[in-house]
Amino acid sequence: MTNHTARTVWRLLALLVLLAFAFQGTRGIWEPDEGRYTSGGVNMLRDGDWMVPSIDAEHPHLTKPPVVYWALASSFGAFGANEWSARLPAALAFVGTGLLLFGLGRRFVPARPWLPTVVWSLSFAPFFAANIVSTDALLLLFETAAMWAFVEGWSRPDATGRWWTRLMWLAWGLAFMTKGPPGLLPLCAMVAFLALHDRDRLRGLFDPTGLVIFAVTAATWFVLVIEQDPGRLQYFLGYEVYDRVFTSAHHRNSEWYGGLIVYLPVLLVGALPWSVLAMIAAGGTRSAWSRVRSRVRERDPQWLLLLYWLLLPLAIFMMARSRLPLYIMPLFVPLALVFARPLSTWTWLSGGRLKVIGVATAIALLAGKGVLAHWHSDRDSRSMAAEIATVISPRDFDGITFLDMRPFYGLNLYLDRPVKAVPFTAGTGKLSAFAAGEDLCSEIARNRRTLFAMKESKVEKFRAGLVTCGGATPVEVGHFNADGNKIALFVLRGGPPAA
Repeated sequence: MTNHTARTVWRLLALLVLLAFAFQGTRGIWEPDEGRYTSGGVNMLRDGDWMVPSIDAEHPHLTKPPVVYWALASSFGAFGANEWSARLPAALAFVGTGLLLFGLGRRFVPARPWLPTVVWSLSFAPFFAANIVSTDALLLLFETAAMWAFVEGWSRPDATGRWWTRLMWLAWGLAFMTKGPPGLLPLCAMVAFLALHDRDRLRGLFDPTGLVIFAVTAATWFVLVIEQDPGRLQYFLGYEVYDRVFTSAHHRNSEWYGGLIVYLPVLLVGALPWSVLAMIAAGGTRSAWSRVRSRVRERDPQWLLLLYWLLLPLAIFMMARSRLPLYIMPLFVPLALVFARPLSTWTWLSGGRLKVIGVATAIALLAGKGVLAHWHSDRDSRSMAAEIATVISPRDFDGITFLDMRPFYGLNLYLDRPVKAVPFTAGTGKLSAFAAGEDLCSEIARNRRTLFAMKESKVEKFRAGLVTCGGATPVEVGHFNADGNKIALFVLRGGPPAA
């Protein structure tokens, strides 16, 4: 590495660290997704079960493989259970992805290899997504690492290319262990690209040693948890794969037009301001499309790879019936490479203009992150926990049970008490994926020191239900406000002891 390259890397690292870690621990954990992942990490560290994640400390929660929970539990163990630790894995993944983009930039934008990292890190969607506790930042890191290793191996016809291919398969295995089959969508694009445009390299992609590395990395955990309970195979293939792709079972924008509503705004706004600048650099929309068509007709391998990497996963995301904005975050890596190519040759952007635009964008993004960090939200579990602590001490209950409503799992982080949800009557609702059927009476029989939480509209139903559950007397200790609702809190007095 030359001195110039080293200085570039250090400057990029400073930018990435600033963007990733500013206000990292300021904002509370927001429900529902951040609360769910955070609770899984807290429970894994507390209970010591690193094999089967659980968000309620009782039932397996297998909607995602355990990598994100391993990362969160490790962070909590090293730095304590707090917001900073909860967002540390995503922050580190953001930094790592940005550095990998520099490696890709050396191949795709050799004149300005640092530009893709600047474009990606200073784009709206990747910047804000990195401050959310979820699987997506880690998935993006592993997918980008796999594509970087592939490009390096593809660019090296000598024997060293085989080792890059094996590194690529390790990264694909980690991507699969982070989010399952969706983590392999860029691999599908890679295979399609080679099959149609570079068949001589296709056979080398399936290096036997690399495939073994992938199989061990990607399949070991699944084999072990299915061995514990063979019924989980049907859950993985049915509910988590088939239902997400072909049915509306997950209730996530499953309408035929859902992809347009969810993904199109993210793509249009998420790459600002660089998408507009790249279009201007390319000479406008018509000129940009003309350039792309010309590169395709010329079979430019780099442009073809980028287009496959971008468009094939996007088509699959559009067709799948489960859609959320964060799903398409991996697309912003090839987008950054696409935008950086015309920007790198735009003379107007040379000199100080790029620095001014970059600094102004960084200030705007950090200001927005700071505002969000102090923004009042009725989904902030830190505020909920503070309200609960004013009416009852966590020492006075062993856990929080939400009745007939979605639970706020983030309370687990702040109150150090497990959080779960049950319906009034078993079998009337699916409140936690792959959870055993329970109801109010069975919950009372197991633990009388539970703090019950419910919407105020359900209080009378709760009181009536207690008549059939042993005659315990409900005592309302207070309430808190969350997600547009007033949530009543009850403890029980009297009645038979817990089993």
